[in-house]
Amino acid sequence: MADMRPGSPEGDRDAAEEREALDRLSRRIDTARESIDPRPRKAPGKYQGLSIAWRMVLELVIGCGFGAAIGYAIDEVAGSGPLFLVVFGLLGFAAGVKTMMASARQMQRSGQRNKGDGLG
Repeated sequence: MADMRPGSPEGDRDAAEEREALDRLSRRIDTARESIDPRPRKAPGKYQGLSIAWRMVLELVIGCGFGAAIGYAIDEVAGSGPLFLVVFGLLGFAAGVKTMMASARQMQRSGQRNKGDGLG
């Protein structure tokens, strides 16, 4: 048991054998990965542009809706007329536009990535 320490000849031999076994396994894994072909990407669908347009419209409408709902609720509690409805409706509109623009940037980046792959 004492000669199985890392500094002993038997311990060094076992460690070298383990490293060799791990290297062989690593080479086999690399070979297997290279032999596997990635699945081909699907071509853009017929209605992909329409889907993107609806997503943007919904982001804008939902932002306005939530803002107006929050403003209406505050007006009902505070009894202040349509003041908060207008203010929060405009804030919701701004949030919807911001979200819509972020989505457009994200889709533009993904489109550029696909063109870089030669698939776009």
